[in-house]
Amino acid sequence: MLKEEKIEPRKTQNRYKWVYDGVISKFYDRSLKIGLSIFGEKNLRKHLINLISPLIKRNDFILDLCCGTGTLTTMLANSVYSDCNIIGADLSEGQINRAIKKNHYSNLDFKVMDAGNLRFTPESFDIVLISAALHEMDKTLRYRVLEDIHRVLKGGSYLFIFDHHEPSEPKLRIFYNFYLGFWEKILSHSSEMQHNIFRELKGAKFELIDQIIFTKKFYKFFQLIICKK
Repeated sequence: MLKEEKIEPRKTQNRYKWVYDGVISKFYDRSLKIGLSIFGEKNLRKHLINLISPLIKRNDFILDLCCGTGTLTTMLANSVYSDCNIIGADLSEGQINRAIKKNHYSNLDFKVMDAGNLRFTPESFDIVLISAALHEMDKTLRYRVLEDIHRVLKGGSYLFIFDHHEPSEPKLRIFYNFYLGFWEKILSHSSEMQHNIFRELKGAKFELIDQIIFTKKFYKFFQLIICKK
């Protein structure tokens, strides 16, 4: 059984919470379907799950961090061994409430939790997945989240990071910045994250295993970074 510690959310995270609780959670699923329609939102998630599933073992404890409304988490529960224990965690109560409505799996649970202040004891998980979230965080918060993930991961276990990737090819780069990168550079820390993530992972004592760029119909706009504690 996983043990939870009672820790209050940090104030630096609370500024995001009310926006997701009151506004974004209501339109999150619909906006993703529209925004990712060029790739096929479901296809993108399936591609990610197909990449990480081979590294998931029976009876693994899995944490889907910053899980949003739980669409990917429920797809993951449907794809891995039924004896795996999965927790989806997000700071937004509004997002988690919507995720709970999607949950039809006995081995899946959703919790409201600060990604940089996890209420789990050390070495609780075999797998941690964080998707499309680190690019929204500034350097200080990103590093704190990575350090806390390292704390709750068991030795030799995996961290999967799914996030944006700006292609180096000129045509794809222009398309990326027109379609995704321009607004992300204004509204988030996507460019900074992409330039610094490997250095930050090393600082948080993770070993880089692989970087997989999503090619073909995904136009190299996304990447999966695989790390080990």
